[in-house]
Amino acid sequence: MSLHYIWHDIQHGIFHFDNGIFYTIKQLLRRPGHSIREFINGKRIHHFKPLSFVVVLATFYGLLYHYFIDNPFGAEPINADGNLIQFYQKAIRWNLDHFAYTALLLALTTTMASYWVFKKQGYNLAEHLVLNLYYRGLVLVVALLLFPVLFIVYNKTDPENLMRYALLIQPLDFILMCWCYAQFFNKLNLIKVLGLTTLTYMLMSTINMMIWYTGMLIANIVA
Repeated sequence: MSLHYIWHDIQHGIFHFDNGIFYTIKQLLRRPGHSIREFINGKRIHHFKPLSFVVVLATFYGLLYHYFIDNPFGAEPINADGNLIQFYQKAIRWNLDHFAYTALLLALTTTMASYWVFKKQGYNLAEHLVLNLYYRGLVLVVALLLFPVLFIVYNKTDPENLMRYALLIQPLDFILMCWCYAQFFNKLNLIKVLGLTTLTYMLMSTINMMIWYTGMLIANIVA
């Protein structure tokens, strides 16, 4: 698999929708790492293409959030000044309005991290990108399944519970990564793959924080 395949997905797959998305969802919920490895090894006929998969799910989730979570600014950063709050609100609004871009950016930063951490496992950059697109798709599938809980928590209780919900759901992202990577890198023993996955998650989080603070810096300069 090469970057040419990813480019082909961008050109063609994003505009087609078929039953492959339901097959892919089922496989990711049952055996995520194994199904991704099989896809990379050539068993692709029934799968929905990875980039298209993330775009479709992220767009759907973004629409649900936009129409059913009426006030995403109910919770603000603690002890934050006006500029930080303003940037925080703008960042959330941009993420909600461009949720597919946000999901793809997360897949890219995860790919940067996993490619460096698991470089001895012999997978190229395009294959790591496929792995992390499907992993991000799995996260989105679970997020969609939990959306009714988010709706109830946010609209039927204190708006600040949205922040508490986010803090509770964050570990699930890491758990899904461990599950996915443990199956995908099945030639490694479980302890080693969990250690490397933890390192990948920490590196990904660091990259994301750097992007976040760079955005804050630019916003303050512009302001």
